[in-house]
Amino acid sequence: MEIGHKIVYLDSVDSTNNYVANLVKLNQIEHGTAIMADLQTAGKGQRGSVWLAESGENILLSIFLKPDNLSVSHQAFLTYFASVSLLTILRKIGISASIKWPNDIYVGNKKIAGILIENSIKAQQINYSILGIGLNVNQLNFEGLNATSIQQEMGQFFQRNEVVFMLFNEMNKNWSLLNVQAPTLKEKFTSNLFQLNELKTYQSKEKRFDGVIRGVNEDGLLLMEVAGELKTFDLKEITFIL
Repeated sequence: MEIGHKIVYLDSVDSTNNYVANLVKLNQIEHGTAIMADLQTAGKGQRGSVWLAESGENILLSIFLKPDNLSVSHQAFLTYFASVSLLTILRKIGISASIKWPNDIYVGNKKIAGILIENSIKAQQINYSILGIGLNVNQLNFEGLNATSIQQEMGQFFQRNEVVFMLFNEMNKNWSLLNVQAPTLKEKFTSNLFQLNELKTYQSKEKRFDGVIRGVNEDGLLLMEVAGELKTFDLKEITFIL
């Protein structure tokens, strides 16, 4: 079944990812089903942060996915798949964006989209995934947050359904690449990384330092050149200084 073959629309929900998780427990959901909400009262972000969005202005979406034969060691391909799909539709709309590792989409120095993936693992394989996406479409006021939206960038109102169907179409094109862990997905992800090959300042647990992002390794960890040495960083080990 294709991604987006069934869409459930909700006025309000605590979190679309939670809603999908509850359907999984009840065995009432199949691959490609999408849950969309106008408002999330407890939207999830990375590191336990909250996704803030005005009601009815943006795409707040979770999709239930059943990858074929995707090992735990290749789970980063889910991030590549989602990030590249988002990046592609934004470019088709006319917005030049980049991927802030590991799973945010930025326009310049402002966030336009975020991804949260929750995996269920069985016998070292990805049993299923809940892919959560927040994409700012028509919101104009971000109350001091470092964020932007499609309307803010393009200067016109966009129908959310048209944007989400563009996204489903792109995801269905990329789904086969995910299932064979095609190098193309990783290459597109890497070549579009935010601050790639630029000397920038970052924060580790111990200190601030200057480094140059060079890509990601086989596990999807960030590869950075620091003082002439190539180092790897996990999600909680580094913070971007914007």
